[in-house]
Amino acid sequence: MSGINDDFAVSAVGGTCTTCHDAAHAGDHSVPAPLNIGIADPPVNADGTNAFGLPVSDMPVYTLRHKQTGALKVVTDPGRALITGKWKDIGRFKGPILRGLAVSFDDRRFELNLTPQQKDDLVAFLRSL
Repeated sequence: MSGINDDFAVSAVGGTCTTCHDAAHAGDHSVPAPLNIGIADPPVNADGTNAFGLPVSDMPVYTLRHKQTGALKVVTDPGRALITGKWKDIGRFKGPILRGLAVSFDDRRFELNLTPQQKDDLVAFLRSL
């Protein structure tokens, strides 16, 4: 996935939820940096192998091909690439607000391994936003 770590040329950006969701009292991202966190990835890669992704039975699925390299990307939404036309922006979106966060999605996507109690605590916090 392309994201802020690619822009900084590092394999991972360390931190906590508030590293990105840093707007006071809302959990929003204070900088409109487009990120690819996997929300447009269907559960199957372009080559047919299993991938991380959300169920997409109710969404269109697009297979995009890079004109020069022939590389393929499969997404439910091209994201920021619709605006910039850049291959690296496929699947990138403004960092989502924490309000309405899908806890299970983020737990799987970021391999947080939250305990049931931690999930309950996080849901209670998110409901307070």
